[in-house]
Amino acid sequence: MKGQAVLLTAGGIGVTLVLLMGGSWLGPAGAMFNLLTPVAAVYLGMRFGPTASMVVVAVISLLLLQLAPINSLAAYIGLFGTGSLLLPILLRRQLPWDRAVFFSALGAAAVMVVMIIAAVVADGSDLNTVIGKLVQSEVDQAMQIYRDSGFTAAQLQNMQGIIEQIGQLIRQTFYGLFLAGVLSIQLLSLLFLQWLKKDDYQISGVPFARWRLPVILIWVLIGSGFAMLAPLPWISLSGQNLLAVLLPLYFLQGLAVVSCFLQRKAYPPALKGMIYLMVFILNPLPLIITGVGVFDLWVDFRRPRKKDI
Repeated sequence: MKGQAVLLTAGGIGVTLVLLMGGSWLGPAGAMFNLLTPVAAVYLGMRFGPTASMVVVAVISLLLLQLAPINSLAAYIGLFGTGSLLLPILLRRQLPWDRAVFFSALGAAAVMVVMIIAAVVADGSDLNTVIGKLVQSEVDQAMQIYRDSGFTAAQLQNMQGIIEQIGQLIRQTFYGLFLAGVLSIQLLSLLFLQWLKKDDYQISGVPFARWRLPVILIWVLIGSGFAMLAPLPWISLSGQNLLAVLLPLYFLQGLAVVSCFLQRKAYPPALKGMIYLMVFILNPLPLIITGVGVFDLWVDFRRPRKKDI
């Protein structure tokens, strides 16, 4: 068992490095692999204990310290490393999966805040300036990936405008998008844990098809929408940042409704997978599913409907 843990940990380090560098090696399509960066460390920590995930995070951090700029190391620790350590620890303590995801994301966000504050102090500037530099660095990196991918000058010019607009949106909603991104990464790791668990470990909590957000959050969502219309910029920005976190959560609740519906149907697995894929990529289905998640509080879409006789 110990030899298997050592072998899988060594393999996990290699897989993590490949996933982390996927955006640089494989171009725009490879950037999607970045989201899977913590999966190996989370799985090893869940199966063999926290030492295994600590080894993966420590080795990857040392490699980044030697091979990449310091901001890349900070981004890895904040987005992937901290959650890789916290999520398996919380799940092994039989904390329900939704709370484990929430607290691991909160821990990762707290670590990132500390690093951003340290960067502000070291830079001798203000928080907005440091965030602007971080966002601009990602914009420049994205554009470099597209240049290396062989896009034409006209395509690059169009892409430049799109990426600049996205960069401006990210600057305005940085805090909300960051927290939503960390939550998404933890949820994706949890999904792979569920797929890979077999009989090696157990994940506590309500089945996803019956999962719901706390009722009080709907009032926060409504308040955030009104805050966006406020004439004061700081109130409007606060509303935008709250919506950046809450809307993906209600999309997740809508996805739970879809999962409940599909469990009642004897569809083939391939068809169910196709339905899930369309929910994510086919406009305007993501908006519709988010709306389903919001109105599930009042309509209760998962309640069995009585058939008329």
